[in-house]
Amino acid sequence: MDEKKNNIRLVKNGGRRVTGSMPPDDSNLSSSELLKRKISYQKRQKERRVQKKRRRTVLVIVALIIIVLILLFLTPIFNIRTISVDGNEAVSNEQIVERLKPLIGQNLLRTSDGKIENMLKEIPYIREVSVQKRLFPPSVDVVVTEYAPAAIIRTGGKSYVISSDLRVLGELQTSSGSLPVITGVEIERAEIGYDCEIKSDKGGVLRTMLQTLEKTEVIHGVVEINLMNLTSITMNYDDRLTVQCGSQLDMEMKLRMFREVVMSEELSQNAHGTVDLSETGNALIIP
Repeated sequence: MDEKKNNIRLVKNGGRRVTGSMPPDDSNLSSSELLKRKISYQKRQKERRVQKKRRRTVLVIVALIIIVLILLFLTPIFNIRTISVDGNEAVSNEQIVERLKPLIGQNLLRTSDGKIENMLKEIPYIREVSVQKRLFPPSVDVVVTEYAPAAIIRTGGKSYVISSDLRVLGELQTSSGSLPVITGVEIERAEIGYDCEIKSDKGGVLRTMLQTLEKTEVIHGVVEINLMNLTSITMNYDDRLTVQCGSQLDMEMKLRMFREVVMSEELSQNAHGTVDLSETGNALIIP
């Protein structure tokens, strides 16, 4: 009981009694120990001041960030004012402007690139979209890459323009003599903005032929591609050459061989006849 009383002290403070533990008795400590305690105390005090300063700094930075974000996202300062588009040929400027008109007045930073891309990719002819944003003045620069018309398919009494990877680009309103007509295929589905669905394996063969003819830059001379018989595929070139491609085997190599024939001096620009490519690696010209 006496030991507990020694650890309790009563202090008169404005009529109140405050109890607490007795402070450690430093009277028996050496001067070196007292110095160590003093240094330790000063170090702790310094660390507390540094921590408080850091907390204040963090709070100031957070407040500034919040203010900047409010200015960027919630004020009209960075609303889109103008939109420029480049790279379009088949798609008119009016069609693109009409599609992007809802973006004018929207916040530049809250308008994602993906949103702009999706808005333009709804146009069947547009293949890729590149978006660049400018803060001063707030504007959007758009560069589009279009699908190139490669051929014409006919189904249900209508004619459709397709790309070399068989995307249906639109309905043909007027006759076009610059694109090959695809015959000998049965169309399951031809919906604008989607891939043309062709029965059997003919779709893959047609895709290979159109893409190779595009790469070799002879596609615009092709009048017709007939896929009625996959063991005896034929083409009409410039209404003067019948091209016998044989089977679908090595089709890319055969069409590259045909380009060499067309570009060679052996075949004049007005020559008529047959070019037999059915044997891979050989081209037989029959007048």
